[in-house]
Amino acid sequence: MLQILFLFKSTSSKKNKYFFILAIAGIFLFTSCGEKKEKETFEIKNKKKVENVDATDKTTSIKTNSLGKRMFIACAACHNLKKGEAHKVGPNLYGIFGKKSATTEGFEYSEALKTSEITWSEETIRKWMQDPAGYVPQTKMAFVGIKKEEQQTALIEYLKEETKTEE
Repeated sequence: MLQILFLFKSTSSKKNKYFFILAIAGIFLFTSCGEKKEKETFEIKNKKKVENVDATDKTTSIKTNSLGKRMFIACAACHNLKKGEAHKVGPNLYGIFGKKSATTEGFEYSEALKTSEITWSEETIRKWMQDPAGYVPQTKMAFVGIKKEEQQTALIEYLKEETKTEE
């Protein structure tokens, strides 16, 4: 490059100067043209296989399950759902449907719930989640309740799926 600059200074003819300028421009263009970079592509490694579901039930069950899962976030602070998981502030809810209240081993229930004689069903769980203290006065459960029927239904469906016992 220094040699070319030296030649440029030493040449006096206009023709040589224009040639030199064009040669320099050509060198810059040639060196700036490199290999084209290919766009980065990303491969999805964990593709989940989706099973066919009845078209009429698919949308409803996905919406319900999604809403139910979101509704359970508030419950998850105090409850677990799966077999063998520890109790938290509230009891583990595994197998709750059809179970008599206050019978899960290893959890200390309020006297009010022990004497309530409730068997957990969709109906009783709905009443409970609407207003726990109103349904069983003197309960230890500090929860204001879920007022919207759509949210209750979604949570009940989610609980039915997540807490079902192995047969």
